[in-house]
Amino acid sequence: MGNSDKYVIPFYKEKINPIISPVALLGFSGNKSFDGDLYDLSLGNWEINSAWKLPKKYDTIICTRCAYFAKKPEDFILRCYDSLEDGGLLYVDWGLGNHWRFDKFKVGWVKEGEHEFCYSENNYLWSTVWNNRFLENDQCFLFEEEIKKYGYDSLNQAVLDEVPAVLKTTFIESLFDTSYNFLTIVSPYLQLYILVSGVKK
Repeated sequence: MGNSDKYVIPFYKEKINPIISPVALLGFSGNKSFDGDLYDLSLGNWEINSAWKLPKKYDTIICTRCAYFAKKPEDFILRCYDSLEDGGLLYVDWGLGNHWRFDKFKVGWVKEGEHEFCYSENNYLWSTVWNNRFLENDQCFLFEEEIKKYGYDSLNQAVLDEVPAVLKTTFIESLFDTSYNFLTIVSPYLQLYILVSGVKK
């Protein structure tokens, strides 16, 4: 997928565990780091903001590098929930950072009146998951210290100011027993990956 692969793929391989078959992979074909039934989010294929429903229930759903396209992340999580067997596993990540190489760094995707689009307006980067307690994690702290070099004072405030749709962890935790893992990549492009792992209640 890009220059971050050498960091992100080992992170996924370490943190996405266990995996119980059958497995649904929600994302781009280039994301396929795991075995399972791929629901491809590439243009012209599956649309994350449609009224989608998987053709069967799965024991594991893995969604990498695409949840931030969800305009209504609560709806996306509910659809994942409905597509899992009881006790099923969900792994989904969101990212923050200068993903598409703006001249001015943006922790989210709206700043100074500019909006970010990936490929087309329909694929506008919309959402993230956030809780200010994330800042207690050393990877989030590192990311916050790095963005201060771009004039930010607070990562928490930047997320609330810039990301159009912020998914609260309390919503996910009402449906799943959850844990969170984080990865900050400083070079070549500063990014923070937030991986949510959940067991369906």
